Amino acid sequence: MTQTLRFFTIILWVFVLFACNSNPTKDNAIEIASTPKALKERITRYEDSLASMDPSKQSPAAYNLSQIELINRLEFYVKTFPQDTYSAECLFKLHMVFAGLNAQQKSVACGDTLLRRFPNYENRSLLLESMASSYDMFITPRDTAAVRKYYTMLLTDSRYPSTKKKEILDRLKHLKLTWIEYAQKKQPKNL
Repeated sequence: MTQTLRFFTIILWVFVLFACNSNPTKDNAIEIASTPKALKERITRYEDSLASMDPSKQSPAAYNLSQIELINRLEFYVKTFPQDTYSAECLFKLHMVFAGLNAQQKSVACGDTLLRRFPNYENRSLLLESMASSYDMFITPRDTAAVRKYYTMLLTDSRYPSTKKKEILDRLKHLKLTWIEYAQKKQPKNL
């Protein structure tokens, strides 16, 4: 009789385990949380809470951890909905967050992904300026070919202001100079 009792106990446990794992409410909650709208709202709420934080009252480690959590949320959205238009915004935000954390290689990788997936991104000019600056000022060794590439892309943009195009053309003429050397050359000489 004890074998029969063990058999029914095992069957009962298997039944309970399957019943617990097939909870439709839990599955629906996961599906709802994974919709573009729900994920976007979670990202926005987190960004709002980050904006309300005072970095000076936090340890650098705590602040960096909060930035990493934002990165995780943005990357999850991009991986889950790679062609969604909000993914473009997420990639741009990733580009900026990584730059702020001085992770320049990751920053430009996000920028390149954004340019490849969304060639008509609305803030494309700002992204191209940022990419050129990253290669010109922050990435070592300095990659003048990449600087030229992104500045050239800006020069071909018909919506980009002509005054800024003149500045870019001048920068390209003096690309052999580092950014600091170029800025010093542009400053008026004291008499």
